[in-house]
Amino acid sequence: MMELTCSAVVFDCDGTLIDSERVWLDLMAQLAAERKLRAEDIGSVRGITAEEAAARLAAFTGERKDELGEEIDRRYSEALESISQPMPGVLELLESLDGVVPTAVATNGRRTDVEAMLDRVGVAKHMQHLLTIDEVECGKPEPDLYMRACATMGHRPSRVVVFEDSAVGACAAHDAGCRVVGLGDDVPDELIVARAPNLATVRFDACRRAFTVQE
Repeated sequence: MMELTCSAVVFDCDGTLIDSERVWLDLMAQLAAERKLRAEDIGSVRGITAEEAAARLAAFTGERKDELGEEIDRRYSEALESISQPMPGVLELLESLDGVVPTAVATNGRRTDVEAMLDRVGVAKHMQHLLTIDEVECGKPEPDLYMRACATMGHRPSRVVVFEDSAVGACAAHDAGCRVVGLGDDVPDELIVARAPNLATVRFDACRRAFTVQE
């Protein structure tokens, strides 16, 4: 086990707080199949923006990227309405953070989608700040979202712990100067200070302001 003290905490959304990543991956597979493409043709789509996904598809099909991006946004928003529960252990962990340290979500998702989803699954009331792709010039893997989150909360990145489940997101948080806990097996070791299977294996001690990570 590892203990990490912190002044603030930031969570990725898709695949970390909510299993919306499966919705995203299924949609990308469907869009590729509709265009007679294989999933491997467009590469890994974990953590990327709709704009990047549209660019990858358009490179094969010749479609207009802006129109394809609008289709992806629309279909993803519709698919997200099926999500009604957070990931296991999320609410329990967030309740232990309430009133102790500042909390934020940093995501490549659109604000309207993320706000509705977080509220629907009971997460929104535990979060003080929400940073989305709509607030920055460049989403993950660029560090903009995490730099903005740290500035918004008023804490140095080195004192902020981030929970991420993708290499794209972990790269963004690492390059912003945050300490990253990787969830699952897809985050490279060089980007993280600890690894956990999911948030159900993470505990927070309010007295010490410290996370205990069961690796």
